[in-house]
Amino acid sequence: MSLHFEALTPHLWTAKCRGYAMNTGILHDAGHAALIDPALLPDEVEDIAAFCDGQQLKVETVVITHHHWDHCLGAARFPGAHVVTHQAYIAQTALDLEQTRRWIGRYYEAEGVARAGPFDPPMPDQTVDHIIGLMVGGVRVQLFHTPGHARDHLSVYDPDAACLWAGDLLSDLEIPFVSDRLDAFERTLGMFAAMEVHLLVPGHGSLTRDRTEIRRRIDADHSYLSEVRTRIEAVVLAGGTAQAAVEACVDMVFRNQGANAQSHVMNVEQAFLELGGLRPSGARLGWERE
Repeated sequence: MSLHFEALTPHLWTAKCRGYAMNTGILHDAGHAALIDPALLPDEVEDIAAFCDGQQLKVETVVITHHHWDHCLGAARFPGAHVVTHQAYIAQTALDLEQTRRWIGRYYEAEGVARAGPFDPPMPDQTVDHIIGLMVGGVRVQLFHTPGHARDHLSVYDPDAACLWAGDLLSDLEIPFVSDRLDAFERTLGMFAAMEVHLLVPGHGSLTRDRTEIRRRIDADHSYLSEVRTRIEAVVLAGGTAQAAVEACVDMVFRNQGANAQSHVMNVEQAFLELGGLRPSGARLGWERE
């Protein structure tokens, strides 16, 4: 078994996948289990299934936090489970299907994994609009809409443990990847800032129980987005171009600058368009490039 599972709370196991520092989770109680983003490679998904069998857990639910390829790969391994997504997931998977298949193909090829046919995204049995409660045995957690990175993004909150599974937000490795909307991301961070969080699990990167670190991540991401907004608004007001916007943000300081440099450029271009900048004819800007 390549995955190592760690009990973070009486009702949550997590493991870190080999790729992308990705976290995958198992919520459980009294023999019932709900998986959060079961991933990533086929042998790792088999490890999740084997671990659940060994713990005598019945996988009844799969929560997919959003439609990006690395978060929905493993759901098909659990055909009897009830799949839960945000309501925008269906439209987003259709919109990004060919891109999703390309990314999976590249990843599998790089890892030497054969695939029998094209990837078909799992379809939900239940969708979330704003917030719903999910029962796992006798434990109730909340699934709530946290857009900004993706239009269909969900996070998971266990109020009893004050545990937040943030999905692709609040990573210690990544800056905010604004592949949805800047304003939505800012509202989501404001929501997190108002929550009581004693344990934070991001989709990628390191979990933390340090409340000072949790606040630091929220504040750092908010400050980054606020600075992007301020600089780009000035460029748009002056009638500047997308390239001028990139140049205006070139000296910004942010987390893991080498690894996140290209993502920063895509964020800047995305914000430029969102804030009213003019798109050059035929150009692909922002996260359209991905």
